[in-house]
Amino acid sequence: MDVSTVPLPGMDQGDGDVVLISRRFVGGREQQKAAVNAVSAYWKSLPLPSGFRSMNCFESVDGENIMTVVQWDGEDSWDRFFRSHEPFMIPGVETADDARRLRPELYHRYRGKVAREEGEAVCVVAPTFDVDGPERQRRAVDTLLDGPLKGRFPGLRAMHFLLSGDGSRVLNYAEWTSQRAHEKFLRDEMSRDAFEALHSVAGVRGLAGKRYLLHERLTGPAD
Repeated sequence: MDVSTVPLPGMDQGDGDVVLISRRFVGGREQQKAAVNAVSAYWKSLPLPSGFRSMNCFESVDGENIMTVVQWDGEDSWDRFFRSHEPFMIPGVETADDARRLRPELYHRYRGKVAREEGEAVCVVAPTFDVDGPERQRRAVDTLLDGPLKGRFPGLRAMHFLLSGDGSRVLNYAEWTSQRAHEKFLRDEMSRDAFEALHSVAGVRGLAGKRYLLHERLTGPAD
């Protein structure tokens, strides 16, 4: 049974050219709830510029992490915002030094697919893998989408592959209609084939991701 059935905003809706993703370990459900409330309150307090598209704050199902996904219409908008604001420190979880050190990861969308699945996406899984440069980023994604992930899987609403700006990571923002559907995928041959195909590409390492539920979404002037 799913903890949440709140429909998620799809990244296929054109919500910005730049995606900033921040994931934090908070250590438990009590700290997690306080952290997502603090993050939401912080963003609500800001006079957001026209380049801001949206902020989605998630909590991991296991209670250990939070994730924010902030979308902007370009790197210039994000850079101006970052230079003019002190990094946000999660009370009781981080120090000011932690907040300054843990800059969000910058991604651009590369490829993806949206399935004609019944029902709204209510759960996000965001596996990330390390790669050796931009060419390997693209090759890893192409290997998956043109191979084992080319077909459909029940409950998989969409996949959006994001490439980090420094060429070192790929993130798959996968939208699921239920947590149970994702659990079935992990036991399925398609999942095993995808894992093997990805790790057959030289210069690609690791694949892991947690399930997240949406806590709050804010949109800005450009949304």
